[in-house]
Amino acid sequence: MKKVLIVLLIASLVGAGGAFYFIQKEAKADTDAPLSAEEIAALSVSTEEITTNLATPSSYAVVQFNILLGDKKAKEEVEMRHPEVRAAAIATVAGMEKEDLVGAEGISSLEAQMTERLQELVSEGTVERVLVTEFKVQ
Repeated sequence: MKKVLIVLLIASLVGAGGAFYFIQKEAKADTDAPLSAEEIAALSVSTEEITTNLATPSSYAVVQFNILLGDKKAKEEVEMRHPEVRAAAIATVAGMEKEDLVGAEGISSLEAQMTERLQELVSEGTVERVLVTEFKVQ
């Protein structure tokens, strides 16, 4: 009788472990799924066009950004910190030379710098990415 109980106990533990593994695997797959267009729109904030001088004399840039946040709290915070977001964008772009902004590498660099800078502003949630949606350099 004891052997039967031990076998049943071991079988139950193995079954429970297997079930836990598959439930965790499903939950992880759900969190790794890419966001839908509606979710991206709901978690994004766009800036207005920002015009600022560049570090290169007699040069200026006109830029606009789309900021994707990790959750609704972070989005609300960025919307409330609008002046700080604008100031961060101006400071970041104004510190760059005209040559720093040339080509896809220049835009990628600007996006990365803005993501880092805005992450420092956000106390709740995360800045997932920043896209340059308008870009002119003169």
